[in-house]
Amino acid sequence: MDKYTLLALAIFIPLLSAFLCYTFNKPWVRNTVVFVTALIMFAVAGGFVYYLIHSGGKIEISLESLHLPFDVGFIFKLFDFLLLAYIADIGMKHKKPLIVFLSVLQAVALLVFELVGSVKEPHVVFVIDYLSLIMLLLVSVIGPMITIFATGYMKEHEHHQHLEKSRQPRFFAILFIFLSAMNALVMTNNLSWMLFFWEVTTLCSFLLISHDGNEKAVKNGLRALWINMLGGLAFVFAIIVIYNALGTLSLEELLRNRMVSAGLLPVGLGLLCFAGFTKSAQFPFQSWLLGAMVAPTPVSALLHSSTMVKAGVYLIVRIAPVFSGTTLGTMVAVAGAFTFVGASAIAISQSNGKRVLAYSTIANLGLIVCCAGIGSYVALGAAVLLMIFHAISKALLFLCVGTIELEIGSRDIEDMQGLFKKMPFTTVIAVIGMISMLLPPFGVLLTKWLALEAAVKLPLVLICIIIGSAFTLVFWSKWIGIILTLSFHAKYKMEKLPVAMSATMAVLVLAVIFTGVDISMIFNAVVAPFLTESLKGLPETVLNGTNGLWLVSESGRMVGGFSSFYFFMILFLLFLLYPYIFRSSKAELWKPPYLCGANTEEDFKGLEFNAPADTVEHVIVHNYYFAGAFGEANITPWANFIAGAIIMIMFGVVI
Repeated sequence: MDKYTLLALAIFIPLLSAFLCYTFNKPWVRNTVVFVTALIMFAVAGGFVYYLIHSGGKIEISLESLHLPFDVGFIFKLFDFLLLAYIADIGMKHKKPLIVFLSVLQAVALLVFELVGSVKEPHVVFVIDYLSLIMLLLVSVIGPMITIFATGYMKEHEHHQHLEKSRQPRFFAILFIFLSAMNALVMTNNLSWMLFFWEVTTLCSFLLISHDGNEKAVKNGLRALWINMLGGLAFVFAIIVIYNALGTLSLEELLRNRMVSAGLLPVGLGLLCFAGFTKSAQFPFQSWLLGAMVAPTPVSALLHSSTMVKAGVYLIVRIAPVFSGTTLGTMVAVAGAFTFVGASAIAISQSNGKRVLAYSTIANLGLIVCCAGIGSYVALGAAVLLMIFHAISKALLFLCVGTIELEIGSRDIEDMQGLFKKMPFTTVIAVIGMISMLLPPFGVLLTKWLALEAAVKLPLVLICIIIGSAFTLVFWSKWIGIILTLSFHAKYKMEKLPVAMSATMAVLVLAVIFTGVDISMIFNAVVAPFLTESLKGLPETVLNGTNGLWLVSESGRMVGGFSSFYFFMILFLLFLLYPYIFRSSKAELWKPPYLCGANTEEDFKGLEFNAPADTVEHVIVHNYYFAGAFGEANITPWANFIAGAIIMIMFGVVI
């Protein structure tokens, strides 16, 4: 396949699949379309890897080379106005004047921009480099896997929702439109086209979050819509400012203007960062992502891992070399570091599993933004690596929590005691996913170490990363501890899952393990080439040492390192043997605890006993959540105020 075929398949195959899923209501047809589309998208992602390696690390596609019989730029502008009109109609339908106002203001600004001057479209409209490749792999591999999982999940979800008529055709159609828009967004070199795809993801997020159609779902969908429309408005003004400063809408041209600290360009860059903040749910815009938890689990997994939120950090990481080393970069780093520590603190007080994952997502996105703001070789390397590891692990964890919720009817962490005996397969996979966010040899911890190395010259940022990492340890450890709690019950109940669900989780957990073990290979193969090309500085490379992972410069000088790698690998292998050890242990070795009465027969938690008169009594054992110190209601107002002040200072500095 040539580059034109790959480009067309990446964008139009998901659109075709969306049409087929929406048109044909037969489950077997829809499942076939989902599976075949997934295989094609996997092949396309592999094709881009092969083609990029053999094309010198960059693929460029010009408008003229497409040989299209119509004006593509005009078509995109028309679609943009139609999209804004549709969003305004949603605002009027739900009596949300703010959404209508933001839509109209965007449309007016774009119209004035197009009419006042002759806007010159970039000659090269699509550029795929190693950063684009990383995003294509996340979107075109993790995204289709989530759709496969959804084929098994949505049937049970609709059964629990007591729906008389299935809404799956609409659901899968929107999922595939989402994937198409994300693929196009990360490949385009035209800021105006990127804006269109950016707003398509905004609309899709509203439609997916409000999918169930109840009052709570619609309310949270509308919140996501107006917050992201606010970011879209900032994106529009960024385009206007950048075009007036540089006379181009090309990202490639923008990236050639490094270290610019005067004129209009810093304002445009600040507006793009603001748009990225809203899309990536940085404080004070985090409420839309928390509200997205009402959506079906595949939506949460998709929004939080490989698509919606990654679009925001992708944009900031993409333009980071332009403001690297400037005051704007420092303020972006401070904003991201504050989000990291604030979200990690609030996560400690949460007992709802999905909200813990949501705050963890917000925190890790904050760390990515922080690293992008620092902008050094090590920091940008940490940001890109964290994008990869977080996407895989968080997709896995959301799917696990959704599976657990279907089985036990609850998202509450406290209700997951004894889960290892009731759902051993899902429990082991979930715990591996949690450990991958917490301990070596997995990549998330190693990227935090890289972030610490990069932040040594910014004491405030460094302190935030240290404290946020400590908070992370608390909430993950609590969850791991309670999910592995074992009762005296001698029997295991092996859960029965649809093949689509169990296979997806199994593949994702293997991906988590593979990426953790081969972090140096991943860095050297795809991250280092991007950094070398973007920063044009002396490259540094992560190498495998004889006793760990080390960061070494080309001159041979050791910058930092992480030793005892093999020790942690041994611990990991022992953990993999954990289910076998307990399953092979004899029942007589287990002694039930005395709970003031005979233990109940079906107690998987080890917290129930038969009291007098054959009444069942429950022992209360639970985690500490420190609601007074880390309560959401206590921290959020202050965190939003401080984050808003940081953003205002950022704009004050650049203006």
